[in-house]
Amino acid sequence: MDQELIDLIISLSMSGVMFAMGLTLTITDFRRIAATPRATVIGTVLQLIVMPMIGIGLVRLFQLPPILTAGLVVVAACPGGMFSNMYVHLAKGHTALSVTLTATSTLISLFTLPLWVRLAVAGAPGSASPVEMPILDTALQLGGLTVLPILLGMIVRIRRPDALRWERPLALFSAIGVVTGSVFQGAQRPEFPAEQFYTSLGPAFAFSTAAILIGIAVPALFRLPARDTVTIAVELIVKNVLLGIVLVGQALDFEAIIPILVFAGFQAPGGILLLVGWRWLAKRGHLAHEPAIAGDGDAVLGLRTASGPAPPLS
Repeated sequence: MDQELIDLIISLSMSGVMFAMGLTLTITDFRRIAATPRATVIGTVLQLIVMPMIGIGLVRLFQLPPILTAGLVVVAACPGGMFSNMYVHLAKGHTALSVTLTATSTLISLFTLPLWVRLAVAGAPGSASPVEMPILDTALQLGGLTVLPILLGMIVRIRRPDALRWERPLALFSAIGVVTGSVFQGAQRPEFPAEQFYTSLGPAFAFSTAAILIGIAVPALFRLPARDTVTIAVELIVKNVLLGIVLVGQALDFEAIIPILVFAGFQAPGGILLLVGWRWLAKRGHLAHEPAIAGDGDAVLGLRTASGPAPPLS
């Protein structure tokens, strides 16, 4: 298959994923920042500042080459995505906070993500290698892949409230398009880069572990409720890896995708482990009872309910 056609399919599919996310968002989701400023600020700072710094520290520690450095730092600087919202909702976490964090971090990452990658690659071993991610061009590309389709989805939702029913099939179809396009992209290579895969295992696992530990420790240090703490932790571990794959696949060589794919194998079990552990502790009374937060029933992925309060913990 022609490479330009593959890139077009991947870009359109990624835009479809973001459009589907836009269908789940309303202005109220952004107004919640004022309602829960401390949790939102802490979660956003952890996502867009602390975790990219952790990613850069790990690529230095493991002495990754520039191309793998770029891939790991991209996923470290990526925002959360629709899957983190879904995980939190199904576990009866703070869905409104998860949605707010995903929306705000996606918008801000336009500016932060390319800066982090530029900083990481500049100091990587063998940084004279031609690995570049232009800041302005990358920000514009991110805007076209994320902000524009999200805004279009929100506009469609305002004009057609019943459009929310399109979200799940559109998100699923688009995600399949991204994955399929990436598979074709990788299939054009003569052989799978096994060496890069094994080299990426240690840093990706270390980053996944750090995301869980920091996601729990820092919000707890600021005395956030356990429900908010686990929600922030899920946002840190369950990243929008599809966005990272698309961005890296179009801006860099295929090898840069390898750390993202390796991390993707850790993030789903990590997110599930967090939520299962939290529910287990809550049901056995090891956590203080936390009243449901009004409006938290405004879930994503077509799971919105008419009722206001979310179900109790037990």
